[in-house]
Amino acid sequence: MKTKMLIFHASAVDSNSVTSADDGANLDLAAFDPANITSIAAENNGSGLIYIYFANSNRFEGGPVGSATELLEQAFVRLTCTSGKEIDVVKDLTALACGTASYENPVVVFDAINSVYPINHITGMQIRRHNTTVTVASDS
Repeated sequence: MKTKMLIFHASAVDSNSVTSADDGANLDLAAFDPANITSIAAENNGSGLIYIYFANSNRFEGGPVGSATELLEQAFVRLTCTSGKEIDVVKDLTALACGTASYENPVVVFDAINSVYPINHITGMQIRRHNTTVTVASDS
């Protein structure tokens, strides 16, 4: 196991919980290696939304099939945050993932059940691990 993981606890794990969901429904608990973060992006639709994309974090891996390539979308976590605080969340999240933040607990948990987060301004989250593929092929 890696020395550091980011744990995302979106809701109670129960008989409806799943391990992969394109829509994020019932994907209640997941942990990702911060070394697999490929990008972080933000948008605002009335509240701040931060997207954290993870490579090599889905149930299946993409690979070539014939002359086309089958690809899975990257797993991601969408954090909801206070509007206008997106840059603060991204800076704090980057420091946490890079190991430069002063965080006393060695286990980093984003806990939506108890509204306890390792960084400020987070108000909720959704986890998505994809199990559908996209085929990339040439037009010629």
